[in-house]
Amino acid sequence: MKYKSFANFRWLALVVFIVTVAISSCSKTDKTYYHYTNNLATFNGNAVVYLQSQPAGIYDSMLLVINRLTGIKDTLSSGNITLFAVSNNSFSLALQNINQARMDSVPQMPPVSFSTIDSAVLDTFFCRYIIQGQHLSDSLVGFTDGLLFPSIRYNYNMQMQFIRTNASGFLGGGPKAIIFSDPKNSIFTRNWIRVNTVTVDIKTKNAVIDVLPPGHDFGFGDDFIKSANFR
Repeated sequence: MKYKSFANFRWLALVVFIVTVAISSCSKTDKTYYHYTNNLATFNGNAVVYLQSQPAGIYDSMLLVINRLTGIKDTLSSGNITLFAVSNNSFSLALQNINQARMDSVPQMPPVSFSTIDSAVLDTFFCRYIIQGQHLSDSLVGFTDGLLFPSIRYNYNMQMQFIRTNASGFLGGGPKAIIFSDPKNSIFTRNWIRVNTVTVDIKTKNAVIDVLPPGHDFGFGDDFIKSANFR
């Protein structure tokens, strides 16, 4: 009888131990993801110097465009702005689409590059990636539908919306991100073109920089392609 009681006690103790470990493990996992902190990166220089400081092959195309457009380099060097950084691959995707349309046109048109595309067209679409004022991602928290912000030129409204990405099975438990949208001057979101950032809140001396993914098509689609080919 005593042996049986002792065995039951050992079994109960084992069950309690397993449950305690499981609860402790879940608790630690929850804290890891629900209290994720995306530490603010600080760069000791202006927005242009930041782009120049990155490895070759990342922002070469963006810097080429910046140097082509009147006043843009000065704005990115000293203006109070939020910049959405666009990689070489994004420019390449747009150029492929532009030149494919030119090849398919009748009569066929010769290919172009970001060195030869009409500067007025380029300026119109490039400025949409530069927002007036410095806006950290936390300033968007609480605005469920996001907020509209004017670009530095042409008073063209772009939209920024705060989200948290998913992590290890936890919905909304990962790093901060911003959905950056071109509303196309439409009140209907089905007409908007959106892209999620991969990095946010890089703070330079004059700007906040958010990084867009390499799969983003510079210019937000067809409007840029049409404008580049018929100007």
